[in-house]
This record gives sequence, structure tokens and C-alpha cells, in this order.
Amino acid sequence: MNTDELIRALRPDDLLDETYHRRREADLARVFADLPARRPSSVRARLVLVGAAAAGFAAVAVPAVVAGVAAPHTADEPAGSRVASAPPSRATPVVTLDARSFLLAGADNAARADGKAGRFWYSRQRTYQPRPSGRILVSTTETWYDGVTGRGRMTTGPDTEVVAGESARTAKPTPRTRDFRMKLLFGIGGEDLSQDDLWRLPREVEGLRRWLDAHRRDEPYADFAFRMTRLVLSSPTTPATRAAMLRILADQPGLWLERGVVDPIGRPGTAVVSADGVNRLIVDESGARLLAEEYNGPDREERRAGRAVYPGARKGEKTVYETSGWTDEIGDRP
Repeated sequence: MNTDELIRALRPDDLLDETYHRRREADLARVFADLPARRPSSVRARLVLVGAAAAGFAAVAVPAVVAGVAAPHTADEPAGSRVASAPPSRATPVVTLDARSFLLAGADNAARADGKAGRFWYSRQRTYQPRPSGRILVSTTETWYDGVTGRGRMTTGPDTEVVAGESARTAKPTPRTRDFRMKLLFGIGGEDLSQDDLWRLPREVEGLRRWLDAHRRDEPYADFAFRMTRLVLSSPTTPATRAAMLRILADQPGLWLERGVVDPIGRPGTAVVSADGVNRLIVDESGARLLAEEYNGPDREERRAGRAVYPGARKGEKTVYETSGWTDEIGDRP
């Protein structure tokens, strides 16, 4: 769930959509700063395992699972699923890691994570939202949330506004902090899911696949799988659910891998890109921790279908998942 979706899920009177957008535009009018855009650089990342939602992974290297030369795949096989055997040679074999292999290795790593260890789910996200003016609004949201009682705290506010080609900055606005007692709901396929519902998602591939089939509406399955992977990896879900979701994503055709990339705040990782190039997930080299997501398709307006709400997006929109995990007290960070 990105920042706008999270704020939309909070439904007190002072955060209704109309009020929120008025305040956001007022914030934009006060913010004139620049954050130079980062271009992905060639960075060789170490294959180490970093804790995802719950810190506690053991250090595990991503295995080199494929050796040889990639062979073309057939229409009924997932992309990258076949590899032609290299002839015997005394030379050191070339190791190839494709998107499917990388995601399956990430699933194995995700399954090794510790489970829930704390009362509050903590997350810190940063969004980069292109504006019609050409500027990019950068905003950060920090949240502690107890899905049982609804108790929690949110600190949110724009950080800077990026102006392409300029370097001047102004002071950041003062963030707003609110304590709340309400349920945060995730709208998926016409159903509102609480944090506890996400924790109870199926924990094996076939069960989760059936759940996804039942909740997908008119959205293409590949897009839905990408969206759900982002949600599952950035929300309080079990290690088994995360592993199952990564295995389901690995089955999607046409995925491709970009190694040696960095996310918008400079962390090294690997990008898993959809077949059409529209959706891009940047994960760390374990394949199990989500660092960022990027949308590179045409501008898309928010739309509603019954109770389902499909958020809009602008080309170039990015969400960075700085950190998340379980903690015992509001104010503590994992």
C-alpha cells in the first residue's frame, strides 16, 4: 500500500479525499526544492540476505541455479524456464540467473524469515509523484499500527518538490502526526481487508492462487500479480505467504531481470520487470525484500468498479519502502 492508498484507507472526517487533496495542493504551493534524479548505475551488489517485513533472516546467498546458455521458451512455458545444457568443457561455466530463477530463490529466502514478533506493524515509505507542472512531489509516511485494536500513529507530509534541471532547495514543511483508533482497510477486488486479514492470507501456492483468482476483477492477471506482490511484500503477511506470492509471480510469462540497479535512494538491488516494461519491482539481492516499485506506463486515472477502487498513477511514479517490521511500542523502530 503506497502513501496515497494508505491515507485513503484512513476514513476520519479530517482525512476525507476532498479535504486531503486540498491540503496536499496547499502543501505543494509551499514546497519548492530540488532533489537531483538518480540514474541507475552499474553496481555489483553482494548476495546477502536482508530481513524483509520481520527482521530475522539468516544470511543466505542467492544460489547460482542455472548454468549454460538460455534457450528460447515455448508459448506454454514461463519465460526463462528452459536452459540449454552447455557442452562439457574445462572452462569455467557461465552462470545465468533469469527472472524466474531469481524469484524462486527469493521465495526460498522469504520462507526462512521469522514470524510476527511485536504488537505494532511499522513502516516508512517515500513516494515520488510526478505533477502536471513537471515537478515531482517527494513525500514520506511513517506508520505504527495495531491491526487488532486499530490503535496507531501516522506521521506524514511532503519533503521536497523536485524541479528538473534546478538545484535550489527550500525548507521542508513540518510533518503532521496523528494518533488514531480505526481499522486500516486494504481494498482488493471489492473486499475490504484488515491487517489481520492479510496475516491470514493462504500460506501455500495453490491456496493463494485460488484466493487471487477469486479476488481479481477485470484487471489483467499479470498486472494483478505484480500489484499483489507489492502489497504482500510491503504488508504484515507471514513468511510463507510472501514465499507463495513470489512463486506465483515467478510463473508469469515474459518477466525480465535487471541486475546492478539502485533504487531512488541509492540502495543496490535487482529489478524484476513486467513483460510490457510498465511495472518494475526493485528487490534486494536476496530476492525477498522489496526496496521500491516503479510505474512506467501511460498516465492512469483512478477508477471504481462497484466497491473496488483502482488507484490512478502517473508515468514515472515511484514508491520506496525504506523499512518495515514489528515493534512493541509506538515510537519504536525495528
